[in-house]
Amino acid sequence: MATLAGLVPLARACFRDPWWVIGSAAMRLAGIDGPEPNDVDLLCSVRDADVLAQAWTAHRDDHYRPAEDGRFRSRFARFAHLPMPLEVMGGLEVRVADAWQPVQVASELRVEVNGHAIPVPTPSEQRRILLLFGRDKDLAKAQRISAFLATREHHVH
Repeated sequence: MATLAGLVPLARACFRDPWWVIGSAAMRLAGIDGPEPNDVDLLCSVRDADVLAQAWTAHRDDHYRPAEDGRFRSRFARFAHLPMPLEVMGGLEVRVADAWQPVQVASELRVEVNGHAIPVPTPSEQRRILLLFGRDKDLAKAQRISAFLATREHHVH
């Protein structure tokens, strides 16, 4: 939460395009049990990623390289000065069947954190994105979201 609180003022000042928290942090924000996040993943436009990288140049961790580099491409930067590392992915694309597919968020919700509205994909949208990523850890998270959605539907009926 402290990492998000540190990000939001700069995001409001720098970002011109939509942005979202994705991954384990987004699951937690949406009320879904999952693995403890060890970083905050931020999806944004290439332009906004560049602006953030410029604003936080002194905090950038240029030595970090994400695993499975060939499956994803983006304007990537990791910042380590917040309570939890922030990984920014500008214009994220995933390789699916020998083609690059942009990762886009079709539906979102806003979660309040310390008076700030944090945009995250809806649970069903989070599941769709994780299935698109297709790694074992992503599929396990997607399964947790499916169980969460099934429980919610059960309570509605």
